[in-house]
Amino acid sequence: MQKKYKNIIYASLGGILEFYDFVLFAFFLDIFAKVFFPQNDAFWMQINAYIAFGAAYLARPFGSIVMAHFADRYGRKNIFYISMLLMVLPSFALAFLPSYESIGIFATLILFTIRILQGLAVGTEVSGAWIYVSEFVKGCQIPLALGFISATLTIGLLLGNIATLGIRSYFTPEEVQSYAWRIPFIIGGFFGILALFLRNKLSETPEFIKVQNEKKILNFPLFEALKTHKMSMLVCFLMTMVLTSGVATLMILPKYFESLLAMSKTSALWVQNFAILAVIFGALFQGFLASKWGSYRICSIFSIAFIIFGVLFSFYDENFLFYFLLACFAQGIITFAPVFMTQIFKSELKFSGLSFAYNISYAILGFLT
Repeated sequence: MQKKYKNIIYASLGGILEFYDFVLFAFFLDIFAKVFFPQNDAFWMQINAYIAFGAAYLARPFGSIVMAHFADRYGRKNIFYISMLLMVLPSFALAFLPSYESIGIFATLILFTIRILQGLAVGTEVSGAWIYVSEFVKGCQIPLALGFISATLTIGLLLGNIATLGIRSYFTPEEVQSYAWRIPFIIGGFFGILALFLRNKLSETPEFIKVQNEKKILNFPLFEALKTHKMSMLVCFLMTMVLTSGVATLMILPKYFESLLAMSKTSALWVQNFAILAVIFGALFQGFLASKWGSYRICSIFSIAFIIFGVLFSFYDENFLFYFLLACFAQGIITFAPVFMTQIFKSELKFSGLSFAYNISYAILGFLT
């Protein structure tokens, strides 16, 4: 396999782990409320668990400021290794964290610390993968390569879904609360170790090497981006809103399936898995088409398709699931946000400008949803 393709695959691994952990934490939130918080008030237990979930989002912009600064000054590949390390350690820590019953308030405090560390670590993970890959491939190959990255991110959602489904199907509710919820986090930790090993083989991007050779390294790239690339950062902010809404929709819809369509939780999760698969194939297919006929044209076509199928499935008739899956396939337009975003910044400040705008937007919408 060519080194270029290996680099693209290795760059995608962190995003898979990020979304895998995201799904697990979201789906086991009811368990965390019972395990890591005082049992005196069910309402506040749940609220505190949601706050812990949201803490990672609020930490993301701060992580992006620090990580992206070093990525713009000292290179892309090194920061990828550090961010992955900071993702793996909290995953293992969460898997083995004692309960509130065992160590009291320290369990709660450590949980919040873990979530904040995870947020700091992933501050440049997704946006960094986009930038890294876009700097390895050129021209017409960019949509296909970033379509692959978008697909692999969604694979993280799928794996998290499957892990949750497996745990809740195989174990009793008592076993899940007692110990079984820890199993997928342990698996995620070992996946992270493998990803660490592979990421150690990453090469520096040709574009950053060119910036180094031309002595264009900036002392404070984020400040420069805020001064000279305001419109680019606004575009990234708004595009991220659309991206995040799409992810949030995939995560929230099963709840509506349970209430509106009287589906069981298991059936709703299976529908969600098929929806995620549709997005994966949609991202790859649209990236491939865009590499042949241009990003703007393909993005426009599938954006219209997404609107049409979205309207059709909202009627909840006998063809509801069919239209829903077609809408998810069209939602592969998530491919085009990074295609456009990575092209509107200068190389010497791209990491800082894009990552900061992306994470501010993601933090706001992610925390609120």
